[in-house]
Amino acid sequence: MTSDPSAQDIERDLTGLWKPQGEIQASGLRRIYTTNLVAYASDHEDGYRVEGILGDVVQYHPGRYILVRPAADTTEAPLRYYVSGRCLSWSDPEKRVCCDMVKLVAQKEVIENLYGFVFSILVPDLPVEFWWPGDMPYYNSFFEHMAKQATRVWVDSAKFKDPIQSVGRLAAFWHNRYPRTTLADMNWIRIQRWQALLAELFDGDWAKYLKQIKQVTIEYGEGSTPLRSFYLAAWLAAQLGWRHHQPRLAAFTDRLVFQGPQGEIEVLLKPVPAPDDRADRIFAVGIMTEGESPALFTVVRDEDPHTVIARSEINHKLAFSRVVTFEHLHSDDVLAIGFKHYEADPVWKRTLQMMGTILIHPDMTLEQKKQD
Repeated sequence: MTSDPSAQDIERDLTGLWKPQGEIQASGLRRIYTTNLVAYASDHEDGYRVEGILGDVVQYHPGRYILVRPAADTTEAPLRYYVSGRCLSWSDPEKRVCCDMVKLVAQKEVIENLYGFVFSILVPDLPVEFWWPGDMPYYNSFFEHMAKQATRVWVDSAKFKDPIQSVGRLAAFWHNRYPRTTLADMNWIRIQRWQALLAELFDGDWAKYLKQIKQVTIEYGEGSTPLRSFYLAAWLAAQLGWRHHQPRLAAFTDRLVFQGPQGEIEVLLKPVPAPDDRADRIFAVGIMTEGESPALFTVVRDEDPHTVIARSEINHKLAFSRVVTFEHLHSDDVLAIGFKHYEADPVWKRTLQMMGTILIHPDMTLEQKKQD
């Protein structure tokens, strides 16, 4: 560690981590890099949480991991760094995959211009993932420059203090401001299992019922923000060509109305008692259709929250039933799933655009004042 570090200092120390010392041999040890991941923690406490998550993600995607966080005390050095190594432990000790972890601790005024230093210590010719795990900033110089130069930026809308405004802002400006940078949301990854099960219910001959949907009910834990439920409703609307012609929403509501190919479709968001502290989850989805053969398609959590039952009933008769296990996804699981695909997700992009037509136009004045 030095008080006035350079990129060369960090590279030297990283190289020194993997040199054989004494009788310890480096047989079978390989430094493997599949990606660069830069994460920002808003404070000292959040830094510990984020650092722990990064340590878990390494086992899925070896790479160079860089954590940036503000110094806890203004008397600390302007910039300090710490390096460490992570090795994947497999059955064969002669085949170890190892990668790097760099922690940068800096005063806030230094972080504002730290993006250049961060990019100087990345592994070249690999994707650059940037994870912003906290609230969406109105304007932050470090976020702004990282977003312009990273391959992909990860946010977690579950952490947004004002999700209506923050999601609305992302829908309004992201693809114009950062046209070469992919936007990803961890909340989107969390609902993909629900999307897959719902899509499966309408496979094959049952696809004809999609045009006859009249009502959708999405249940979520009471006392929580139904943002995941809104995402799921917007996904259905975007995929099925529905349009939102009602007044834009300034707050979450329990009812959405869309215009479909055969008339209005009602989406009800229903709070239900949550059995544990993970109240923001989706607990059930029900889709009712009209027509000559009315149908009901459901995906419901069982009494065991890790078990989900997908069913379809046609003319009040059971047509399909399947039981699926839903393990709780921790943050490292969510990121690991997301990192499997480097290409932009067009379905997520259309869903975010749909959210932009549902939510009130965001207030951009605070952001503009910050930039000025």
